Amino acid sequence: MNDLNIKKDWEKYWKGKEVKSTINKKRMMKILNRYAHKNKVLDAGCGSGFFSKYFIERDCEIISLDYSKEALKLTQELDSRIKLIRGNILCTSFKNETFDLIFSDGLLEHYKNPTNILLEFKRILKKNGLIATFVPNKYSYWMLIKPFKLKDIDEYRFIIRELIKLHEKIGFKIIEFGGFSVFPLKISPDFLGKYLGRLIYVIAKKE
Repeated sequence: MNDLNIKKDWEKYWKGKEVKSTINKKRMMKILNRYAHKNKVLDAGCGSGFFSKYFIERDCEIISLDYSKEALKLTQELDSRIKLIRGNILCTSFKNETFDLIFSDGLLEHYKNPTNILLEFKRILKKNGLIATFVPNKYSYWMLIKPFKLKDIDEYRFIIRELIKLHEKIGFKIIEFGGFSVFPLKISPDFLGKYLGRLIYVIAKKE
């Protein structure tokens, strides 16, 4: 995995991790609710498996992919129906046009060249399939705190214009974009989310 741009020991990070809902996750689910309907979904870099469980509870056929054994273990503990695959996101074993929806949260920022990931996603995504990408925002308050909360990690931070262009360069059509959690509170001025939100996102279609 030479394209990885991290120093983090992900096995140590995920070992015994508590899986719980957060304000951020609730806001993400509100966005995903518009698209998660009985699709075949890839949870790319599934981490704790929180969103794998979300998709399977909405009658989606879910496959969870991660390189970390501990992450996959957490995912399996959440719901035994989830199909797990340990592998390299840059070169998967899936056939062309396998998935209706590919979801990633906190994935692209850990790679030196996220274009290669999106190219692989485009290969395995069905025509008219959707990609839902969530990444940290460069201009969020969280970027001031994160180095103290998550040590020994090196990640790239996006702005919304850059995230949009990255998808368009691959040939995806942007369906929706934005951001959320300007403040880590139940009430947040998320009309400013695409500029100052903790997370920004793009929903795009393969035509």
